Amino acid sequence: MSNTSTLEQKVVVLDFGAQYGQLIARRVRDLHVYSEILPCDAPAAEISAAKPCAIILSGGPASVYAEDAPSVDPAVFELGVPILGFCYGQQIMAKTLGGMVGHT
Repeated sequence: MSNTSTLEQKVVVLDFGAQYGQLIARRVRDLHVYSEILPCDAPAAEISAAKPCAIILSGGPASVYAEDAPSVDPAVFELGVPILGFCYGQQIMAKTLGGMVGHT
């Protein structure tokens, strides 16, 4: 396994308002990878300028079906980097990319 320095790796965490967004960023840092938290509505150009090796979509307190539900710039999914979604982050990714999110 390579020992790439934290200066060469960066993970962007898009914060959808969950209380554990900070915890996600901290756990990434515990793995010796720099992490930066940005608001969920950050433009894809801003995220791209950060040159992340990955993006994490945090959870959030909203439902993707709520009228005022936070969203993400769809161009984020065209940046060519791996994206991981937790809870709401996974739901908004599925919905944005044309998938179905079931009501439970």
